[in-house]
Amino acid sequence: MNANPNPRASLKQYYTSARGLVTAAAAVTVPFASKVVGSDSAAYLFPPLGGMDSAARLGLVLLCLSVSIGVYFLATAQPPKSPSPVIWATILIAIAFSAAYLAASQRFVRRIEVPSRESSVTVSVGYQRTQFAEQTFGSASDWAMLQARGTNEEEIERLWTVKSVILARLALYLSCTLTTLSFLFLFSFALVHDISNQLDAKTKGQ
Repeated sequence: MNANPNPRASLKQYYTSARGLVTAAAAVTVPFASKVVGSDSAAYLFPPLGGMDSAARLGLVLLCLSVSIGVYFLATAQPPKSPSPVIWATILIAIAFSAAYLAASQRFVRRIEVPSRESSVTVSVGYQRTQFAEQTFGSASDWAMLQARGTNEEEIERLWTVKSVILARLALYLSCTLTTLSFLFLFSFALVHDISNQLDAKTKGQ
C-alpha cells in the first residue's frame, strides 16, 4: 500500500502540539486579556460595551474557537501549494479591520479621569445626543457631559439615544472581533501549514 502523498496533521496532533496549544489558549484568553492589563491598554484590546460586555466576550471566545477549528479543516482538507497568497491577503484584511476598530474607538470611546480616586473610567457612547443632553449641555464636549453626569449606563442613555449607543457598540464589537479573528486565522493557518509540512517531510524520509 502506498503511503499517503499528502499526509495531514490530525486534529489531535494539531491541538497536542506546543503551537496548537498556544493557538487554543489564545482563542480562549484573548477576549479576556483586557481584564488583566492596565486601564490605559484595556480599551484597545476589547472595547467598553457596558451591559453587553459579558455576552460579547463569551461570543468572541466561541468565535475564536470556531476559527481555530475551521482553519484546521481548511488548511488540511485542501492545503494550498503556496501559503503566501493566503497569508498576505489575511494581513491586508487584518490591517483594514484594525483601522476600522481604531476609527470606531476614536469616535465612540471616552476616557474620563476620576481625580478623587486617582484613576480613570473608560466608556462607550452613542453618536446622537438626546434632547435632554442638547438642552442641558448645548455644544459641550462628550467628556464634559460625562464628568458632569457620571459614567454609569443610566446616565449614558440619558445623554445619548439608546439606538445610537447600541449601534456604536456593535460597530466597536464587530470591528474588534473581526480584527481578532483575522490575526487568529493568520497564526492558526501558519501553524497548521507548518505542522503538515513537517509530517510530509517525515513521510518522505521514511
